[in-house]
Amino acid sequence: MVDRKLSVKGESVEELIGGIQFDRWIFGYPTRFTLVSHGHTDHDPLACSFNFPQPLIYCPKTYTPKRNANVLRLQDGEKEKIDDIIVSALESQTLTRLTGLNISRLHACWWILSTKKLLVLFIGELDVSDISVLSKLLEFIPHLDAVLLPSYGGVNPPAHGSSFRDELKDKIATLAVSAKNKGCLVYALPHPVVPDWAELYANRV
Repeated sequence: MVDRKLSVKGESVEELIGGIQFDRWIFGYPTRFTLVSHGHTDHDPLACSFNFPQPLIYCPKTYTPKRNANVLRLQDGEKEKIDDIIVSALESQTLTRLTGLNISRLHACWWILSTKKLLVLFIGELDVSDISVLSKLLEFIPHLDAVLLPSYGGVNPPAHGSSFRDELKDKIATLAVSAKNKGCLVYALPHPVVPDWAELYANRV
């Protein structure tokens, strides 16, 4: 773990992500809003007892709220400004346009958070086939300040499109190290493993 006040361009990435709940993971005491990547129970804020900050922001292609809440629905490619943060939804159509790859589906919706000085990418879940998309996207946005990635131990094939037990873990680790070498801060959402590549990891609620 890097011993520093994870800040870029005069703004604190740590402060930005600390104010937001990502699925069922938190980096601090979130007060701004909650982002949902997809509808699996282990990611759904509505499935936990934690009092998550609202609005709950979701993409209808990957998630449908199962009970009433203060929600904000963003389609693929749409964005919304909340206070000083612009939240943008990235799904297969937008990512196909950005990367030039033919993407039919993703495991989850990806989210971009941007302020006047910071650009952060949140990905709540990944399949093996998503890794090449992410690698290409990171080439497209080389000025990305931070990325939040799921971290796994061994995954039994064929879960997540894997062909051997450590495939997803190894591919994410390789990508994370590559991103760090380019100056991007890399954070983990443990599923449930805390990796050695993470500069900071979230707690699950």
